[in-house]
Amino acid sequence: MHQKKKVRVLKYLRPYWLYAVLAALAMVGEVIADLNLPLHMAKIIDEGIQFKDMAIIYKHGLIMLVIAILGAIGGFLSALFGSIASRKFSNDLRKACFEKAINFSWEQTDKITTGSLITRITNDVQTLQMLVSMSVRMFVRTIMLFIGGIAYMVKINPKFGVILLCVLPIEILLLFIFIRRVNPMFSKVQKSLDRVNEVMQENVNGSRVVKAFANEEVEIVRFGKASVELSENNYNVQKLLAYLSPFQTLFLDITIISVLFIGGKEVMANVGFKVGEVSAALTYILQILHAVMSMGHLFQTVARGTASAKRIREVLETNPAIKSGEVVQEINGNIEFKNVYFKYNSSNENILNDISFKVNAGESIAILGATGTGKTTIVNLIPRFYDVLEGSIEIDGVDVRKYDLKTLRENIGVVLQKSELFTGTIFDNIRWGKPDATLEEVREAARIAQADDFIMSFSEQYNTVIGEKGSSLSGGQKQRICIARAILKNPKVLIFDDATSALDLATEARLYKALKEYMNDVTIILIAQRVASAKGAEKIIVLDDGVISGSGTNDELLENNEIYKDIYYSQLKANGGEDYAK
Repeated sequence: MHQKKKVRVLKYLRPYWLYAVLAALAMVGEVIADLNLPLHMAKIIDEGIQFKDMAIIYKHGLIMLVIAILGAIGGFLSALFGSIASRKFSNDLRKACFEKAINFSWEQTDKITTGSLITRITNDVQTLQMLVSMSVRMFVRTIMLFIGGIAYMVKINPKFGVILLCVLPIEILLLFIFIRRVNPMFSKVQKSLDRVNEVMQENVNGSRVVKAFANEEVEIVRFGKASVELSENNYNVQKLLAYLSPFQTLFLDITIISVLFIGGKEVMANVGFKVGEVSAALTYILQILHAVMSMGHLFQTVARGTASAKRIREVLETNPAIKSGEVVQEINGNIEFKNVYFKYNSSNENILNDISFKVNAGESIAILGATGTGKTTIVNLIPRFYDVLEGSIEIDGVDVRKYDLKTLRENIGVVLQKSELFTGTIFDNIRWGKPDATLEEVREAARIAQADDFIMSFSEQYNTVIGEKGSSLSGGQKQRICIARAILKNPKVLIFDDATSALDLATEARLYKALKEYMNDVTIILIAQRVASAKGAEKIIVLDDGVISGSGTNDELLENNEIYKDIYYSQLKANGGEDYAK
């Protein structure tokens, strides 16, 4: 169990505190302007219009224009600085999440799910960016307008304070109740969005399988269920929030009517109360109640942000299960498994039990066995995609857990069962593991991988652009490009995880011949389903239900291993009698 270290998401705003402060200060200027405009408007009404004094109208009108311009400049600067702070904050946070996620073990990625990680790094970070942008500006504006509006309004006439005292507590309490109810709903919305992304990603990645099985309708229904769940959760949030707006508007109207009633009565009684002051009071009422309504929107954003921050923290606080060691040394490729046991977290039983074998540098070894016997698990343990439960794996006498991860993996070339290619040219895909490789180096790796001929047959040759995940290539072509990519690294250990399954036997034979000729000092570990793929290895290991049932050459295993003989003769029969041993 890996202990989590508490991470404060807002620490990523710290480098940009100056922009945040400037945004808040600029907003202070805008609010001061907004609070002073009604006073000059009152002067124009009570002293200018009433007594037809154009000098006062011009004077205070000009002052209002200057104040409005200064307020607009303050608003512009606040938005600018707030945008800079929030954008830089989200950029750093997004990169930090990606850096964490890309270092997760395969098991950790499976646990959180790829779709959820995508949602967190995009949608959740965007929500936090909006929260920061609103907080550094709107929080200041809301508080200042609320407090300042009350102060100015009471200064005009203390009787208005009685109205506010009656209305505001009720509205604030109502706002608190709504926000408290809606907070948990945002987490449900984000989880529903995760599910939509997961289904969408699965169908995009597996579109060919969906079409091959004519299961479009099934997947449409599955996506529809996820989409409906998201829609319903969003609807529940919006429905609750929709109740809030009419109540706020109702209280706003009641307050305006009360001010007009009290103010009008005072004016008509001619007790020193003026029409301009009533107009100013109405403006302050609008500012105060709009501040309360803005507070509601701000709390909604805070609620969304809190839910998103919790999900982001889960990523940032999850320590990679695979910790890098400190050993940095040249690797020759001697590999030894010593009493290795392993099981996945999702499994109750061990996948591997007491696995022990040795491969000398430059040797080739094939691992054969039925599906589910643990063949792929064995090779995944060497570059530490997972770590052993018990026992150890040593390379050149050093436990792989003690190696620096970068050093370890730079010396291991892995060709996985599933051919993973990237959108771009064939040239870029092959040199992906060695970005500074020349065209001749790329071609040499492709020749060994038996890929050069078909690549040169394309009109653009190595500059041929392949579609997403290599969708424009056949299975065998994709496998050979992936093999060339691994070969170009010039690794000390080369692992083929059933990576030649899409090749015909003749092409596969030429591949292994080229590997022996050009890479005879490289340790090769081959996971195979076909005896024909394994028989040329210097040693064959037969796995049965997570244990080694036998090892030796093809001839030795035919003599003394029943499981190997069953596999051999079943494939011999399926191949029309062709002798695999030849």
